[in-house]
Amino acid sequence: MGNILDNVKMSEPVRPAPKPEATLLAIEEARNAVISFLQKMPDVKRVNITKLVVLDAEKGTWEAEAEVWVPNPTIKALSLPIQREVLDCQPYLLRLDKQLNICAYGLKESVV
Repeated sequence: MGNILDNVKMSEPVRPAPKPEATLLAIEEARNAVISFLQKMPDVKRVNITKLVVLDAEKGTWEAEAEVWVPNPTIKALSLPIQREVLDCQPYLLRLDKQLNICAYGLKESVV
């Protein structure tokens, strides 16, 4: 009886692991695409990326979660006198394609 390791061929990796520099560059490009898209929305004061993941490495699709800080609409509508602007945090979910174009976005609860 022979050793099982002599009979079983080990598989080759499907694809080589990405270089760390390329991965960091891709993350930074995706992050910048999300921030620049969200900052174009009206009344946005601040954007924080809270999550950024690759959905499908072969297709190159990304998903991002972000906190978007906007002025409180009630205070703004009533034109109340305030000393410091009151901001509300709105959680957004965004999906990006391989070219880092926004495919879908919306409030986190509304995007499926």
